Amino acid sequence: MPDQTPGSPSPASTSSSVSAIASQDVSRRTMLRGAGLLGVGVGFGLPALLSACGAAADDAAGGSKGGTLTLAIDATSAVNDPAFYTSLGDWMAVDCICRGLTFISFETNEPAPDLAKKWTISDDRLTYTFTLREGVTFHDGTTLTSADVLASLGRQFDPEDKTLPKGATRPLARLGANVASLTAPDDMTVTMVLKQPDRTLLAKLSDIGGRIISKAALDKYGADIGKHLVGTGPFAFSSATSGQSVTLKAFDGFRLGKPPLDRLVLRQVQDPSTIVSSLLSGDVSATQFAPYSAVSQLRKESAVTVYDTPHNANAIMMIDARRVPELKVRKAINLAINRKAILQQAFYGIGAEPKGYAIPPAQTGYDTALADLSAQDAAQATRLVEEAGAKGRTIRLMAASDSWHPKAAQIIAQNLTDVGFKVATTSVDPATYFSRLLDANDDYHDLMIWERNTYVPDPDDMVGAMASHTGIYGSKLSGMDTLKGAASLTDDLYAAKNLTDAKKRTAAYTRIQRRWAEEYMVLSMLACFSNLVVSGSNVTGMNTDALANHRCYMEKAGV
Repeated sequence: MPDQTPGSPSPASTSSSVSAIASQDVSRRTMLRGAGLLGVGVGFGLPALLSACGAAADDAAGGSKGGTLTLAIDATSAVNDPAFYTSLGDWMAVDCICRGLTFISFETNEPAPDLAKKWTISDDRLTYTFTLREGVTFHDGTTLTSADVLASLGRQFDPEDKTLPKGATRPLARLGANVASLTAPDDMTVTMVLKQPDRTLLAKLSDIGGRIISKAALDKYGADIGKHLVGTGPFAFSSATSGQSVTLKAFDGFRLGKPPLDRLVLRQVQDPSTIVSSLLSGDVSATQFAPYSAVSQLRKESAVTVYDTPHNANAIMMIDARRVPELKVRKAINLAINRKAILQQAFYGIGAEPKGYAIPPAQTGYDTALADLSAQDAAQATRLVEEAGAKGRTIRLMAASDSWHPKAAQIIAQNLTDVGFKVATTSVDPATYFSRLLDANDDYHDLMIWERNTYVPDPDDMVGAMASHTGIYGSKLSGMDTLKGAASLTDDLYAAKNLTDAKKRTAAYTRIQRRWAEEYMVLSMLACFSNLVVSGSNVTGMNTDALANHRCYMEKAGV
């Protein structure tokens, strides 16, 4: 819910507020914030996962009719492809253009039917049979069949698929490795057979990578599909200019009814003061990229609405065990950090301390019994540093130069100095930061500030992705795969993922996280936060919980 009643400001008050906000040291994330790492999974334990027959947002679209809604985004490369991460803005466009077999609204964490009207799951949980909706139309006029599903998911599973652009990130590649076969018994049925059971499958199919593209368009455009994306979503692609904007138009044939809006424009805005002034002037209708440092001023402005959304994202610091080989030293680093200061000074209070370790408060599996893993104890940290003979050692810290990262880096550097380390820091342009994270030979790879946003709300895609020694976090970033016994977490992660009882599943992830932290300590939690969603006071019907997670569901929005 919004935290204030919308209204209209006087010209004088708007001008003075813009000046005040613009004078602050505001910053925000810009482009390339994660190359496929932005994600996460679903709540479980419901019998509905065995079969389902509901609908994704099957009520009629609401709100006033007509008009253009302009969203401020981080960046656009003018390539909108479910298999190719370029920027959050481009994937927001994919969200609007295409729909998937399943759908998670973020108003609930459970997957609902979307292009699949129902599904059945075999007793051994290996075979999923999806029945497609009849009469669903793509933007190019073709009708949805199983051939579209096979083509769309097949390119995610097959790295040699000819429709993939160079450098495709294929967010469903991990899922595809577990798929034994993907077939179509008839035009309206798709059968997926797994090698091993995976209760997160339905949730993963709601992710960006699970979006279904017109096969006719894939055949026509091939690897250039990202410049001509054709889906069944509420908005159709109209035009795009790299570094500027993506323009979408309402689709009359959307299966849930034409959206209230005529157009949706996703506009690249990378200067934080411009974001604020554009929101207040109405030049930008809404964004989830509003700078945290402007929140107190924005809350006072009747021209805008600031929304309180669930804390679904993690602010983290990876510790490279290859650079910091002693467990005592890694634990000392973790114990030194003042999370209260980071929450207040870097996030301006928009978030929560990480009491559930790697699972944020808005997700299934959150357990405050893990709060001690993120507690500051400078005295104990100092003792561990001395016991390890690490007093005076230089620790190198890397952070991006945007958003909350610089302030968090400043606080952490002081915390580590206070317990006996010498600290060298570097600030990296966001456009090149991710490539440096992947480079284990980087001079500043000791400690790396990073974040993980929720694309699919489930512990498997938080804990499962980061605690696995074979994943990018456990290998390239932290070097956990070089530590003795790290592979033994694999079986526990697999078992936890497939538990049906919610309490048992939470308990399993709690045990895994405690062991992960106490035996390895390669992940230090900094905060749980929410991306700051702000809109003009005239905007209605946005799914703000989804937008806070960079998911763009605007089919009910109006201006």
